[in-house]
Amino acid sequence: MFDLPLHFPMRRRLSVALLAVMTACSSAPRDLAAPRPTGPAGPGLQRDLRNISFDPAPLYRQMGMIARGLPFPTVGRVGFLASSTPDTTHVVLGFSFSPASLSFTREADTRFRGTYSVGVVIERSGERVKTIDATESVLVGSFRETSRTDESVLFQEIIDLAPGTYTMTVALRDVGSQRGFQETVEMTVPKYGPGRLSTPMPVIQVLPRMDRDTIPYVLLSPRATVVFGRDSLVPIYIESYDPTDTSLLLLARNETGRVLWSDAVTITPARGLSGGVVEVPITRLGIGVSQLSFVRESGGDTASTYVFVGFGDDLPIARFEDMTVFLRYFATPARLQALREAPEEQRPAAWATFMQETDSTPRTPVHEDLREYFTRLVRANNRFREEGVPGWMSDRGRVYVVLGEPDQILEPQVQDFQRNRQQLWEFREQGLQLVFYDQTGTGRWRLTQTSEVRFETEFRRRLR
Repeated sequence: MFDLPLHFPMRRRLSVALLAVMTACSSAPRDLAAPRPTGPAGPGLQRDLRNISFDPAPLYRQMGMIARGLPFPTVGRVGFLASSTPDTTHVVLGFSFSPASLSFTREADTRFRGTYSVGVVIERSGERVKTIDATESVLVGSFRETSRTDESVLFQEIIDLAPGTYTMTVALRDVGSQRGFQETVEMTVPKYGPGRLSTPMPVIQVLPRMDRDTIPYVLLSPRATVVFGRDSLVPIYIESYDPTDTSLLLLARNETGRVLWSDAVTITPARGLSGGVVEVPITRLGIGVSQLSFVRESGGDTASTYVFVGFGDDLPIARFEDMTVFLRYFATPARLQALREAPEEQRPAAWATFMQETDSTPRTPVHEDLREYFTRLVRANNRFREEGVPGWMSDRGRVYVVLGEPDQILEPQVQDFQRNRQQLWEFREQGLQLVFYDQTGTGRWRLTQTSEVRFETEFRRRLR
């Protein structure tokens, strides 16, 4: 677990900026509850390679989280713990977002302050039962920190609700710009009697409870995302409401539901419950989405959560198969085939080998080539988007990803300003001039046949 730069008190509302330790639209209601297996194979996650994007929000949403992309990228998670009585449940609601989402103003002491608002309305059968209305500030010590894109700002609230089904509307806003999001979800609050298991919660920091009367001392990790090669463990907090439980069975499944491995894990008995932090080794999970299911060895309840093992800093949040698609302009077909064909339990080793073999400056801690490649990929995706085609896969996009910014772009004038337009991209170092044409005037730019041959020749030369 992370060591926080501050010690948060045991209270119900927390707003912290983990800058020292962590590198407006609406939708129809959807169901939000702790993920639970639906059978031996688990639920699995849907994929559509036609819609691959660099926005991780759809993936997080499939993992059971509240997630939104631009203009205010946010990930939220809900966890449930037993209270002192079965007719009330502790609901732990946490959100994370990046400092770059906020508008900062300079303070007199040269620090910078960003302010955001959180509104939560919880209703049951059309009647409002709980409202959260908070305004919080983030204070950073330098202008550079205001542009950080890691989701290191956390807001968390612990509320008590009776078991049942609720409608929850969440709204987060940057006070300075009014950028934000609003989303409505259906939330099912469980009832915790003897023999039940709490929601397994990925955490940043936690103090296991010694009885059910204590307010939970827990700081959620809403994204539950770790980096392969940087992090070694995923800490998961779990409680059993049977004090005789000292061991649970942990099952790790991949996104298709196949069990990767299983093991017995130890929890500590206390007054009216047993609980503890289970530190799951990343090497046992592999890369991508994993479902962690906890099962009482004496039979009965099962509880699950999702975690994600990413590829590295500054790399997309993507499934393993999708990453091999993203890399199509970076590595040789043989290297990508080796990644695709690696058995799931060997994927971490295959990725480590790939990183080592493609790093032109292995003595540095950062893979500069890959970071620059994905920087160009993101720019191409934003600049060269065409109808039905992601920007980085369009003709202009793939040329930009492989060759970078052209030294000069020329657009010869034509009689028809809409049809038969042309663009000439000049790359002086390579001695290349590539011509694109828009025959229909609809913005679908294509390389001419001669330019396609020239580009493919340069592309293969670079791969070698």
